[in-house]
Amino acid sequence: MADIFGVIASIGVVVSLLVSSWQTRELARQTSINTGVAGVSAMYNGMERLHHIEGLIAAEPWLYGHFYGGASLPDDENQRARVLTIAGMFADVVDYGLVITETNPDIKFYAGWRDFALSLRRTSPAMVHLVGERSAWWAALNKYWAEHPEPSA
Repeated sequence: MADIFGVIASIGVVVSLLVSSWQTRELARQTSINTGVAGVSAMYNGMERLHHIEGLIAAEPWLYGHFYGGASLPDDENQRARVLTIAGMFADVVDYGLVITETNPDIKFYAGWRDFALSLRRTSPAMVHLVGERSAWWAALNKYWAEHPEPSA
């Protein structure tokens, strides 16, 4: 009789281990899915922020050259303030994009934010000026620019 109870107990332990193994595998699968969804959600959030800023530029086309055309900062104080404010918004968004891309393993492969950061450095003296002036405010962007110096001409 004791042998039967021993066998039943052993079967119970084996079944318990099998169920525990299955639960662990399912938890790992769900965690992976959730991480992927979080990455996609963070990317969408960054794109929404970027589209908002580009909407400001589309509303006032003279701004375009200051971010994508290499135009220097305007002399007019009101225009200069507008360009620097939008440059700060751009820096916020790009910094965010670099951070989320680096911290989420499911989107780490995505090079869009990194390419965009380097492109803005080439085409936006306003951003270069602002980020250089307040590098601690945009630590990820400043670090990325420092790690990827512009090629010499």
